[in-house]
Amino acid sequence: MKKLLPLFLIIHVFSFGQKKVSVKIDPRIEAISIFYTLATRDTLDKKPTPSIYYSQFDHYFKKYKQHSSLNWYRNLDTWDGYDLSSIGLYLSDKYPFRLKIPYTGSQLRSCDIKIFLEKFNDFYKDCGVENFIKAHKAEYSNVTKFAYGKVKESGILHDVDHFFNKPSQGEVIIFVDILNNLGSNAIIIDDKSFKGKKLFKLAYLKDENIIQTNHTEIKFIPLPNVMIHEISHLYVSDFLPLYRERLAKKRNVFLVTSKGEKLKETDWENEADELLVRICVSKILGEKYGPEAELKEVENQSKHFKYFKELNLFFNNYTQQKNKYSSISQFYPEIVNYLETLN
Repeated sequence: MKKLLPLFLIIHVFSFGQKKVSVKIDPRIEAISIFYTLATRDTLDKKPTPSIYYSQFDHYFKKYKQHSSLNWYRNLDTWDGYDLSSIGLYLSDKYPFRLKIPYTGSQLRSCDIKIFLEKFNDFYKDCGVENFIKAHKAEYSNVTKFAYGKVKESGILHDVDHFFNKPSQGEVIIFVDILNNLGSNAIIIDDKSFKGKKLFKLAYLKDENIIQTNHTEIKFIPLPNVMIHEISHLYVSDFLPLYRERLAKKRNVFLVTSKGEKLKETDWENEADELLVRICVSKILGEKYGPEAELKEVENQSKHFKYFKELNLFFNNYTQQKNKYSSISQFYPEIVNYLETLN
């Protein structure tokens, strides 16, 4: 098994407060997902989640399984991870695909981006990828509409808004990846066209509680904890800029894991941001689903973050005294003061 290194647009949008949440299937991401799935699935243990769509995909591309571009990728020294299809966002909207914005990501590690695009363009043209994607336009619309409805129906947006009680600038964009049964990933693109946008790609993970076959319609339900996590980033994005100098002096609080591992110095800001967001997620899950859900999240996050349990308890000062704070921002000074007491 190889080593895994870590048209049209269907959109459904709704607003809450000053934010927008979009659910999309981007044809560029889908095209790369098709390429990656065909090239790797016979070797990987996890196959795409069974569905009518996967069955149609399998039937349509069966005759192209030995395309030269797929064999080229299979013969590389290493393969990329499930997040590879995220690079579609850097590309032009139509074939032949080229870089519309400079590629600065880390998803493609197996080869140079120019070589990959050359091989990918050959595959896209020779194997009729555009026709396949266009033929499933209605299905993509149904998938994103259903996912959009489930997010709205869940009340998650209201719960998050209530917890932070402050305006939030920005937009959350969910890219649905229905051939991906491996994992979800955030997408960070340092380009002005994505400024103020929080992007993440969600895998269509197999549900072990139900039987899914090649006759199963795709019912994509975004996981609550993932949605809460990504949306929460929008609310506390001002925390680090406001207190960067003081927090930098306590960087070891964020850089030393619960197992005693020391992370790279350059990681401290991301670790600090993730720690704050994940603490908030644990409290929101507790408010929405009860103490057991909160405890489960705390136990899970404590496997990495050294002071997660302590901070989770400290946040009771905020959750149990909401009348004392006009918003989460009013609680910021106390958070920093507490972090400065930790070793």
